[in-house]
Amino acid sequence: MLMTPKVKLHDGIVGALVLGSTLLAWKVDPAFIWLAGLTGAIMISSAFTGFCPVHFLVSKIVKA
Repeated sequence: MLMTPKVKLHDGIVGALVLGSTLLAWKVDPAFIWLAGLTGAIMISSAFTGFCPVHFLVSKIVKA
């Protein structure tokens, strides 16, 4: 299955949020782990609801 540019951008943004917040929690302040947890919770809820805020924003920005 080929990935569309929207899906690649979505996966890149979500991956950067998880990795970035994990690194920030490790190096700066453990409170940043909440960002990784929130991102994971949104990913799980989007599996049931079909709505993902990141995908919604990417769809508005990228027309292809």
